[in-house]
Amino acid sequence: MNSADEYIEKYKLLERAVRERYDLKNGDSISRFLCSQEKFRELSEEIRYCQEVRNWLQHEPKVSDEFAIMPSPEMIKFIDDLTDRIRSPKRCSDIAIRADRIFSRTMGSSLKDTVATMRSRGFSHVPVLKNGMVVGVFDENSLFGYIYDNGGVDLSKGLKLGDISKYLALEGRKTERFLFAKPSAYVEDISEQIEHESRRGNRVVMVFLTATGKPNSQLRGMLTPWDVR
Repeated sequence: MNSADEYIEKYKLLERAVRERYDLKNGDSISRFLCSQEKFRELSEEIRYCQEVRNWLQHEPKVSDEFAIMPSPEMIKFIDDLTDRIRSPKRCSDIAIRADRIFSRTMGSSLKDTVATMRSRGFSHVPVLKNGMVVGVFDENSLFGYIYDNGGVDLSKGLKLGDISKYLALEGRKTERFLFAKPSAYVEDISEQIEHESRRGNRVVMVFLTATGKPNSQLRGMLTPWDVR
């Protein structure tokens, strides 16, 4: 089998994978569909080019019983890699930080100790849990908000995170967002959500993984935007 025949066969496998994964009809163009998806935007030029080569090989007459063009090994590998990505996309559980390895606090945790640990370990945000569920996030804005409303803060007085609970809320933040998803969610879908929030002027800070994909179930793991790049 020469490279042109191999390319045609592998492209058929790609078409089948796309149609099965995204429930496309036989008449739908897989290249048009893939290029319309945010998750494949960076590959759109290569996808269109591969479609053009496939059309040429399939529909243009041969010259002296030979294909007029021959796909390169790199093109064939691109088709293989794209097919693998569609058939076996990464799930959040594959790359997440497990719950038992996340630095988290509770409402009864010392504010002073939490700040000290964040400074020494370079954490910007810390999830706050209750019965294993995320009920808030502590960050520098939480502290600044408390200081602004109360005229200052004395960490030596033994303040607990529960004492500043109104500043830990997940909702109502100006530009920061926290997402919830199931561990089985696809990484590329989470990446799309993060991009969507970014276009709206919001910054996703953390993605919390829970059994139901909702805040009202126990934390199973966590991702950051950096993890899904």
